[in-house]
Amino acid sequence: MLNYSYMKKEQKSTTKVPSAKSLKLDEEIKRLLFLNPLMDFKIIKRTIDSLPSLMIKEKEQWVKVLKNRRNEFVIETADTSNTATRDSVIEHISSWENEYGRIPLQGIVDLLDDTEYQIFDIAPEHVTPLSISELLDTYLIGQPEYSRKLSLCFYIHLMRKNSSLNMPKPNLLAFGPSGVGKTFGPQKLAQLFGLKLGVVNCNNLVQEGIHGAHLTDVFSEIYDECNQELEPVESAVILLDEFDKLFLKGEFNERVLNELLNIIDDNNSVSFSTGMLTSERVSTKNMLFIFSGVFNGIEEVVRKRLGANTIGFAQSGVVGMEGDFHKYVEESDFSAFFHRDELAGRIQQYAYVNSLSEEVMVDILMKAKDSPFSYFANYFSLRDIQLTITDDGAKAIASYANRKHLGVRGLKSTMFKLLDEDMFRLDKSEIVIDRQYVERKIA
Repeated sequence: MLNYSYMKKEQKSTTKVPSAKSLKLDEEIKRLLFLNPLMDFKIIKRTIDSLPSLMIKEKEQWVKVLKNRRNEFVIETADTSNTATRDSVIEHISSWENEYGRIPLQGIVDLLDDTEYQIFDIAPEHVTPLSISELLDTYLIGQPEYSRKLSLCFYIHLMRKNSSLNMPKPNLLAFGPSGVGKTFGPQKLAQLFGLKLGVVNCNNLVQEGIHGAHLTDVFSEIYDECNQELEPVESAVILLDEFDKLFLKGEFNERVLNELLNIIDDNNSVSFSTGMLTSERVSTKNMLFIFSGVFNGIEEVVRKRLGANTIGFAQSGVVGMEGDFHKYVEESDFSAFFHRDELAGRIQQYAYVNSLSEEVMVDILMKAKDSPFSYFANYFSLRDIQLTITDDGAKAIASYANRKHLGVRGLKSTMFKLLDEDMFRLDKSEIVIDRQYVERKIA
C-alpha cells in the first residue's frame, strides 16, 4: 500500500483529535484517490483538504464511491489502444508528484495493478536498479545481495529490450539452499514488469534428437502462451532451475551444455519447434538468463583454492564452512566447478541466496507482500471470517519450519497443516493464531 506520509502540505488543524478509525479512513481515501487517475485532480486535492472536516459516515461513503470508480477505471484500461486513458494516467502521476512529492515505485505498481498497463510504459523515470530492489525487498525478505544483483540484471534487461544501444549482457547465477527465494525473485519481477518467464528444469533435460525434455521447449511454451508471437519470446526471462545438476557426469549432460552455450551466446539465434513439421527462429540477444541451484560442491572448490586453515574453516566436512564459505566464493571458483571457462564467461553476476533464520521467517509471515499468511487470510475473508496472527504465533511457526529445514515453502505447508480443520469447517467468526494455537495443532 502506498505510504502517504511523504505529502508536503499540512492538513488543517482541528480542535478535536480524530479517532483511529477516522485516521484510517483518511489513509484509505487518499490511497483510493491516487488509484483513480481519471478523476479531475482539482477534485482530488479538494477532497484531501476537506478530510479533517468530514464525518466518519461521509468518509465511509467516499470509500464506497472511490472503490466503484476504481473498478470502472480498470475496465477502461482493457482497451490498450485508448491512448487518452494512458495519457491521463501519466498526467495524474505528474500532478500528484507536483503536489505531494515523489511517488515510490510501489505506488506505481499499486496504481497499475489489474490494468493492462506496464510500469516501464507508464513511468519509466521511476524505474531504476535501486527502486526495483526496494520494491523487491517488500516481497523477497532477508536477501539483500540477491535483491540488489537481480534488480540490476532486470533493469539492464529492460533497458536492452527498450533501446537499440549496445549494453552489457546481465545473465545471473543464484546459488544457495532450497526454498529461500531463488525462483520467487525472478517470478515476481517478471510479473511486475509484464515479462514472460520460462522455467527449465535442468534435472530432466536431454540432448536434441533424443526423446525427452529439450532446452528449446521453453521457447515453444512461451510462443504458444503468447498467441504465437515472437517478440515475447525474444524478450523473455529464462530461468534454468537446478542448473547444478547439469554438471553431474554423463555424456548427455555434456551435449546439453554444448547446446546451452550456443543458446546463451549474446549474438546468437536458435530454432524451436512450433508443430510436427514446423519451427521458428528467434534471437537470444535480448533474453535474460538466470541460472539457479544449490551447487553442493562449490565450497570444496573454495576450500581447495584457499585452504581451510587460512580462513579458519574446519578441517573435516562441509559443516565447518556452512554459512561462511559463500563470502569467499569468486567467479573463478565457478569456472573450476563448470570445467568450462566459456560458460563462466557468459555469466556476468553471481549471487548467494541466504539460508533463512527464524527472525527472517517471522518477517516473511508478518511483513512480506504476498506473505503465506495473506493467502489464508484471503481464503477466510470470503466467508467473513477474520484470521489474525500474533507475534508469538509467527515465532512458533517459524521455529517449527526452521527445525524441519523447510524454507519458505515450509511456511506455506505449516500454515495449511495448522488451519486445515478450520478451513474445512468454516464455522468461526474469528481465528487467532497465537503460540497456544500453534502448539495445540502441531507438536
